[in-house]
Amino acid sequence: MATIVGVHGIGQEYSDAYELEADWFNALRGGLDAADMDGISQGLDAGDLRVAFFGNLFRPAGAMAAAPDEPRYGPDDVRLGLDRDLLATLYHAALIQDADLGPTGDSMGVGMAATAFMLRRLVNSPTFVDLTERALIGKLRQVSDYLTKQEVRTAVLSRLGQRIGSDTQVVIGHSLGSVVAYEYLYEYRPASVRLLLTLGSPLGIPNLIFDRLTPRPVDGCGSWPGNVPTWVNVADPGDIVALQPDLSDLFIGPSPNRVVDRKVVNSPKNPHRATTYLNARETGSALGHALTQGPAEFRL
Repeated sequence: MATIVGVHGIGQEYSDAYELEADWFNALRGGLDAADMDGISQGLDAGDLRVAFFGNLFRPAGAMAAAPDEPRYGPDDVRLGLDRDLLATLYHAALIQDADLGPTGDSMGVGMAATAFMLRRLVNSPTFVDLTERALIGKLRQVSDYLTKQEVRTAVLSRLGQRIGSDTQVVIGHSLGSVVAYEYLYEYRPASVRLLLTLGSPLGIPNLIFDRLTPRPVDGCGSWPGNVPTWVNVADPGDIVALQPDLSDLFIGPSPNRVVDRKVVNSPKNPHRATTYLNARETGSALGHALTQGPAEFRL
């Protein structure tokens, strides 16, 4: 088991735990250095970080580890309901940042032409610039499947459970991984975890994510994630996945537990990248304090 456990986001079906652990380990050490905590950084070993890897649960059977083997999704594979609603929500968020992206989703209707147009434009937005249209469709389906299919949720949570032990102090969730981390900590309540660190999180997206969480929010307020004394949420305002960057009013824990929202400026070319969140000073500061202070003293 490891002191720090990371949970990746969508789109990692052609990766593996070892690759992600190497990338995340170097980046989080960079964040500690940026926060003037290089002493902590130098004291970490690669084994102090493990990534709960679930990407291969979404990997098509028989596929080779290369992009050409992605399912050849097209606009007609965007399922009505959560898939299509997520696409429209992300497109609208991108449109707020760049009015030249195109017309509003409402003005285009709900037909296949509108779906195809939003896909085409979204892959040119900074958050999704590295994706193909078919890859974006696959990512929408992964989010939908996790939120709506109990067998998928159970399998993903099981992967996280295999990584968390009695020595785990910090759980870091990026993107959909923040939803996984939140739900796991609420359901299983590991006593040793003193910090939940969420990066580029969609947890606050109303209706589509927030209102579908397990447990369901009550009167607009989400449950606190188990026994965790401190939750730090880091978001780049340019990251449209973190559509609701402030979570402190949505998740209220027993006093004095509150979500600490921190803003960060990532690369405008890809504000959602996990390693860019990890190597930020704001992330490194939260991680460093969690590793050096006792749970009772750690309040940001």
